[in-house]
Amino acid sequence: MTGANVIQDLRYAMRQLRRSPGFALTAMLTLALGIGALTTVATWTNAVLYSPWPHVAAPRQFRFISATVLGGGGYSVHYDAYQFVGAQGRSFQDAAAFDLTTVDLAAPGTQPEAIAAGVVSSSYFPLLGLQPQAGRFFQRGASDRAYGSNDEVVLSDRYWREHFNADKSLIGRTISINRHAFTVIGIAPAEFYGIFGGIAESAWLPLSSLRDLSADAPQDPLDHYGLQVVVRLRPGVTDASAEAELSTLARSFALQQPGGKLTGWTLNLGDSAHFERGFFIVIGAQLPVLFGASIMLMVLVCINIASLLGQQAARRRREVAIRTALGATPSRIASQVFAETALLAIAGALGGWAASVLLSRALYALLPDLGFSLAFNLHTDARILGFVALIGVAVTLVCGMYPTRQSFRVSQREAMQAGGAAVVGATRKRIGQRILLGLQLGICFVVLVCSGLLIRTSLNIFNRDTGFNRANVMTAAIDLSRSGYSVERAQAFRTALLERLRTAPGISGVTVTSHLPMGDAGSGNTQGLSVPGYVPAKGEEMSVITDFEGPDFFRTMEIGVDRGRDFSASDNLKAPRIAIVNESMARRYWPKEDAIGRSVEVGHQQWLVVGIVHDYTYHMPDNTEATPLLFLPLAQWNTPTYTSVAVRSRTSADLAAGQLRQAVAALDPSLPLENMSTLEKVSNQLYQFFRIPAELLGVYTVSSLLVAMLGLYAVMAYSVIERYREFALRITLGSTRAQIFGLILGGSASVAALGLAVGTLGSIAAVRLLRSALFGVAPFDPLSFGSAASLLFVTALLSGMIPARRAAAIQPMQALRSE
Repeated sequence: MTGANVIQDLRYAMRQLRRSPGFALTAMLTLALGIGALTTVATWTNAVLYSPWPHVAAPRQFRFISATVLGGGGYSVHYDAYQFVGAQGRSFQDAAAFDLTTVDLAAPGTQPEAIAAGVVSSSYFPLLGLQPQAGRFFQRGASDRAYGSNDEVVLSDRYWREHFNADKSLIGRTISINRHAFTVIGIAPAEFYGIFGGIAESAWLPLSSLRDLSADAPQDPLDHYGLQVVVRLRPGVTDASAEAELSTLARSFALQQPGGKLTGWTLNLGDSAHFERGFFIVIGAQLPVLFGASIMLMVLVCINIASLLGQQAARRRREVAIRTALGATPSRIASQVFAETALLAIAGALGGWAASVLLSRALYALLPDLGFSLAFNLHTDARILGFVALIGVAVTLVCGMYPTRQSFRVSQREAMQAGGAAVVGATRKRIGQRILLGLQLGICFVVLVCSGLLIRTSLNIFNRDTGFNRANVMTAAIDLSRSGYSVERAQAFRTALLERLRTAPGISGVTVTSHLPMGDAGSGNTQGLSVPGYVPAKGEEMSVITDFEGPDFFRTMEIGVDRGRDFSASDNLKAPRIAIVNESMARRYWPKEDAIGRSVEVGHQQWLVVGIVHDYTYHMPDNTEATPLLFLPLAQWNTPTYTSVAVRSRTSADLAAGQLRQAVAALDPSLPLENMSTLEKVSNQLYQFFRIPAELLGVYTVSSLLVAMLGLYAVMAYSVIERYREFALRITLGSTRAQIFGLILGGSASVAALGLAVGTLGSIAAVRLLRSALFGVAPFDPLSFGSAASLLFVTALLSGMIPARRAAAIQPMQALRSE
């Protein structure tokens, strides 16, 4: 084919599309919907797996190491284990340790501001292959345990510009971090925000500064500090071989530890999509489902476009017959059909790409607000553009085959004689159309069933009793250590704060805690446990999740006390050490006797159990396993200086917020309150993790239904046009208009029945993939399947309603006269 022919075909295709603006616009919007959905998923896949961090060298070589403890994954790694793996591992080129923390940063003469900061090993920036845009990074090889020797800070480009007006003279000057002087040594490249799973970091500090970041830091903070570890694989090393070597290294390291304290401990390797912190793992878990839904939506779109193009070709069969009679070859006609399809595909691809740019950023709104800024690499790069181009080519080839085949099979004699209203002997043709429509509706049924199952899962989780009252409670975090408070001063501050708030008007309860119910901060703090008289089973690890609470914690949270009492203000260092356990812990360690009056050993100290409280939702709302919990008085432990304050109001949480701010300001005006939020919002952050898949799949469900409805309507409407004379003859021979109306709707119903049969088979495979994500609902839930089937039939009937009314309104004499 010559270049002139191509240009001629494109011009002819543009003229044809201008003559049918409704058809062209419908086809383009349908294509844009499908391509936009698929490109959006590809953009997020690129953002968490292939190119998550701009400027970072070869991010696909990165793997993240996490620990498994007693079968539970996602635990942090201690520094000694990181050093051992980095020194002994032969599969890794380099390794770095890092973590996310919050610090109070203040320029000279300003109030401190809480920001997200990374604490990193000296190898962090060299491993990433980054170069500073100003100044320098931390000196590679510097000892991470040389505490206080390198109190330096690297600022992010965004924070530097927003708070220091991009002043390069800032390099070498000092700023205050947690009321301690740090020297600004460098500015990170633009658009680099760290590698903590999509959470934007504003600054980076060396691990050697850990002791100066906290007033109550131990002599060697890295002894027990939990870290994230990233390694770079050597070229040619596979994940399987690296995982095997890491497992061997973990066993060797565990054997070297005294007292077998790492029993049931190992290390795991994962890519960025399975990084256990931040949001990468949340998004990565949804990507397979979203890709499946997007591909099914794209199949629907392709079927619809092919069907629309086929109908367009059928309308022009007389034109094609005339052109064939005048000497046009089938290949020339086919090339023109492909040119028309290509124009539609290009327009749809551009529209889909533009839509995906907006949709990709709109997904930020679905992610829970954990008090941190988010940063994902959602820029369109060569991979995304290539993906869009590939889809456009695929759509052109797939959607152009059916109308091209029709063009080859045009009968000149039939087309010239039939005109526009012939009674087509189209039984075989209509069967083919119904099969395609049935396939469309079958795909819709699969998406409907999956969406129904996830919606029911979400409702089951949301309606589950949490065991505490979330209403009218305002919470906030206070880190006294960052503000220079010692343990003794922190305890005195908390005591004074609670006394002020107890007497504040409108306040019904106030407490402090190391972990809010269903909160994220402070959860899962595990302590070694010994229970006198209890004999552990072979291989049983004696540890328990331990939280530290202030006075009236259970009364303020309205968690029921089964027996015994709540904590009180008198439970201090001068009083006997006491503990409270939940029902699950009481059943596990004292199944045949009363736990009250018994003792447990935690932290090498004995604690007397004085109360048993009802089980409540500690963290994840879908956890149904009995989780033993131990609660200790905050004032009797080596008191954590980072705690949450919870204030219950008799009227509204907003009233409690004002009282809390006033009380803190009266005691220390410079102390920042962090993450102030209602308890409902705190718990809703975790609910959001279960709402996301239902919401996303719901969007695909609505899109799929709209596309299927459009395709079914288009086919039924054109069928009425094709059978115009047939319906006129039926009415003339005695058929009622109601019978004609029912004939069309019966066709829609038969297509729906075929779609139900096809969809049922497809859903059997699809729901197996969702089995692990379901809660309180069976994979083959009758309500979900029944609702999906009902909605499918309603969609089919609505699609056929207008064409059926048109068929029933045909005037026989006018129709026959036109022949």
